Amino acid sequence: MKLALGGALATGCSRPRGREASSSRPRYWILALLSGGHDTLYTTDPKTATQVDQFVTLPTDNRVTQSAIPFGPHFAPLAAWADQLTVLNGIQVRTANHDTGQKQFFHLKTNINDGVPSVLDIIAAHRSTQPLGVAYLNLSQRSMHSPAYFGTADRFYFGEGDVFDAISRAKPGELEHLQRVYAKRSDELMRKASGSREVQQTAKYMREVSDFFAEVQHVPGLVPLERSNDYVAQSMSETLERALWLIQHDLCSGVVLDLGLLGWDSHFKNESKQQEMSSNFVSYFNEFLQQLHTRTNRFGPLASQTVTVVGSELGRFPHQNDMLGKDHMPQTSFLFHGLPFRTGRVFGGTGTRMEGLGISYRDGALANGGRVPLLDDVGTTMLEIAGIDPERYGYTGRSCDFLLDRT
Repeated sequence: MKLALGGALATGCSRPRGREASSSRPRYWILALLSGGHDTLYTTDPKTATQVDQFVTLPTDNRVTQSAIPFGPHFAPLAAWADQLTVLNGIQVRTANHDTGQKQFFHLKTNINDGVPSVLDIIAAHRSTQPLGVAYLNLSQRSMHSPAYFGTADRFYFGEGDVFDAISRAKPGELEHLQRVYAKRSDELMRKASGSREVQQTAKYMREVSDFFAEVQHVPGLVPLERSNDYVAQSMSETLERALWLIQHDLCSGVVLDLGLLGWDSHFKNESKQQEMSSNFVSYFNEFLQQLHTRTNRFGPLASQTVTVVGSELGRFPHQNDMLGKDHMPQTSFLFHGLPFRTGRVFGGTGTRMEGLGISYRDGALANGGRVPLLDDVGTTMLEIAGIDPERYGYTGRSCDFLLDRT
């Protein structure tokens, strides 16, 4: 069994024990990366020829759904969920580099460094009784690892050795042994910490892993369904299944998903490559949403307790290159699901060359002289939803109050 675990910068707070989270706050947080950069013209920000400059390469099949949220041709199957989803277009990520963009995505913040906890790590530090803070699933690059990393790396890049596969195959007593080993190591580190916050935090992370192995002994194992012969599609399906399994059994507060192995990075044959990736995603995401609304645990239906955020680390340039592909653009769009949001709405906008437009942060409407949405604004908003002061953790973006249902 391979287990990735690291300790670095402390989050500055410890989670309370023996107390349930306030019912007014989400209990679970899911952050899903459409790795490589989805083309918003095909997904969440469709345009007609009259709305854009001739410079912009539109889809060959440019159908737009007639739903609460107008989806482009590749996200059309999500129209059935439009009244329960929220879209923010024109988000500036200030990078056209995958490594930087992916690090930023997991922090929902620009200008970060490797020692900073991810946004879900920060939220998890304030969680109630879940044993583990955040599970990271199917990460394809080491640059995405957070100080509190626990989870799986993609087999394609890093080889076999999946902790969750091992858990499902574990014999009686093996998980109990792991629980004791990590508890002992945590105690040893804490005794040797000598005031070192880094060592203390590593000891706390190891204690969380020990608690996780203690709890997972009493949970039905997950054997993911075989849904596709295509490796990328199957890994996407498995990753979403595992996310549901983890939160249904209250094993962690947050789940970070890396979907697609950079498959949306369509520098050549943009239309066909984007279609292949997005068709797999919407099929499995549709099932994921259905399960969120069907499954329950002792705290109630999962859908009423979970915030889900879907987006990319960067976007696709609006003009097609000589290889029928589209290159990088430091702008993308996000999709949100969960009770805190004003659902069935699209916020943010783009101009005739797909450039982000300014909006009013009071109601989200387009506004001359308004602010163009920034990734940091999304991170700030997520922390506020969790009841956490964003500035305490260096989040100085502007809260997207217009995204939230205050009723």
